[in-house]
Amino acid sequence: MSSLEAPESLANVRYELQRADSGAYRWQIVSLGNRKVLASSEPYESRFDAVAAVNLVRNGSTGAELVDRT
Repeated sequence: MSSLEAPESLANVRYELQRADSGAYRWQIVSLGNRKVLASSEPYESRFDAVAAVNLVRNGSTGAELVDRT
């Protein structure tokens, strides 16, 4: 595996939607193997916006370019 390949197969992760005590919504990508949080979103004021954002990540990232800025 090269250093630019994803460390987790998409079959080995799940997306979780959460609501903070402040009322803001946030989504996370969580590894099913060790329950490690792999990515977390910014807070969203509405559930609709949070779900729309996570769906963009879930469905829209195939074929997306990776820009290595290291």
